[in-house]
Amino acid sequence: MKKYLPIFLFVLCPCFVFSQQNDQAKTTHHFDVMLAANLAMPFPEMKKAIRNNMGDAGFGISFLCLSNPLSWGKVKKASPFRLGAEIGYTYYGRFKSQVFANGFGGDYKTSYGIAKLNAVLRFRPPHTNTFTPFADVFAGGNFYLSSVRENLGLLESSLGLQSVDFGGTASASFAKGIAVGFSLGSVKPDKGRFVFRLSYTDGSAIRYIVRNSLRYDPNYNQLIYDEGRAPLRYMMIEIGIGI
Repeated sequence: MKKYLPIFLFVLCPCFVFSQQNDQAKTTHHFDVMLAANLAMPFPEMKKAIRNNMGDAGFGISFLCLSNPLSWGKVKKASPFRLGAEIGYTYYGRFKSQVFANGFGGDYKTSYGIAKLNAVLRFRPPHTNTFTPFADVFAGGNFYLSSVRENLGLLESSLGLQSVDFGGTASASFAKGIAVGFSLGSVKPDKGRFVFRLSYTDGSAIRYIVRNSLRYDPNYNQLIYDEGRAPLRYMMIEIGIGI
């Protein structure tokens, strides 16, 4: 992660300078809130856990809520720091498998994605301007979640039949990262602002279901699959609204 820090600082420093020069109508917001769509782009070493038809990218939703720690007491003061948490989920797709058991074939779909839950520390100008940059450091957990279900046809679905859930796998990864971004818009507390955030996440290895490994085991009379391991490493773009 250290080798990417200079790049983030190179992008961020001019933004802080511009923000300080653009001082009109500045005010103090004690909360930073963001609801955003996210686009995740895994690094090559992580792509073996993804292997989808969307360029190995994923998409989802993120929510972040931070507050000024110097506003927690009776006397509220401006501060360049915000502390809080973020949650989110990124869907990476699904793949279909045909499995034969006792001479009968069935179609199954495996869906998978990654959820995140992080503590976040943000550094930003103490006052909110029309253009307000920020830099984040975060740490927490990323959770690979997958499920294997019966793949029903159009007729079966139209008749209201429910697909059978055959379980799946879940894997936790300790993750840490850095992010830079900015918010843009009105300085009034009751007005929404445009938010852009670019982050880098690096974490311990995750376990995942190997594509096309689903099969029937007659000894256990159940579906089984192989699991692989891959490092957690990706970039994420988040675009949304905030205050």
